[in-house]
Amino acid sequence: MDIASIEANDEPQRISAIDTICNRLALGRPDMGAEAVELRAKTILQDVTLLARCAATKCLVTYSAVISLRGRGNAQNGQWLDETYAFAIAPLGFPDLTMLVVNRGTGQPSPEAFEARRSRLSQIHISDVGAEQRRCVWYRDYETVLGPLDLIPTDKRFAQLLAPEPPKEHEIARAVRNAINRTLGAGVERTLTGREYPDSLPFAELLTLAASLWERQGGRCALTGKKFELRSQEMGGIWEDKVSLDRIDNNFGYSATNVQLVTQFANRARGNMSCEEARKRLVQFG
Repeated sequence: MDIASIEANDEPQRISAIDTICNRLALGRPDMGAEAVELRAKTILQDVTLLARCAATKCLVTYSAVISLRGRGNAQNGQWLDETYAFAIAPLGFPDLTMLVVNRGTGQPSPEAFEARRSRLSQIHISDVGAEQRRCVWYRDYETVLGPLDLIPTDKRFAQLLAPEPPKEHEIARAVRNAINRTLGAGVERTLTGREYPDSLPFAELLTLAASLWERQGGRCALTGKKFELRSQEMGGIWEDKVSLDRIDNNFGYSATNVQLVTQFANRARGNMSCEEARKRLVQFG
């Protein structure tokens, strides 16, 4: 995708971000010409950056406030949030930042807009909204992708989300980020040129799945039974025992039925072995 019209002083990571958005737009909107795609991608980049600013500020914003900050649109039309999710948030591997935009009266996303977006895009359930909002503010890599983020002005903030990230959630999110960083939003493996895994889940859904797997596996490695390490290395934690996401069948992506949690050591040691063979060979390290 030609991005020559991007300002020359844009950071490389922002160029990569807008290129990702352009590519997703071109796939999702084949009716748009190249020039229209680039113009729309710039707007979507501005919108995802605005939502990331909310996350960096650790705040919720109302529909009216975010429209004021955006400088266009109206509070009754949430289509731009749908587009931002589909063409930027999911492809860039972010948690569902649209959950930070809420009704003033309820402090929750609009039920109609939420259900419409969920049915077509994110599979976050209404009961997961609070957890997803916290995940949004705990996520650490926005500026790596989008560049420096200004904080939201105090008078535009609806509520603060100041709960610290617990060690377990931190480790799960780190493992999911590492997995997401190995794939593009369209499921293309970064390290295997041209190899596609279209069934890979976006960050928000993969994070929910990983949290569920942690409970189901009792916080232990699916291959060795080793308990996952929650301590930092500074606190004496062993990096090899930290959690990572493993694809059960390496021919497929990080889908709902193809993921298990294993230790960093087991993930690397398994290589191309089947789970059964790896379990037999690694049991001595459990």
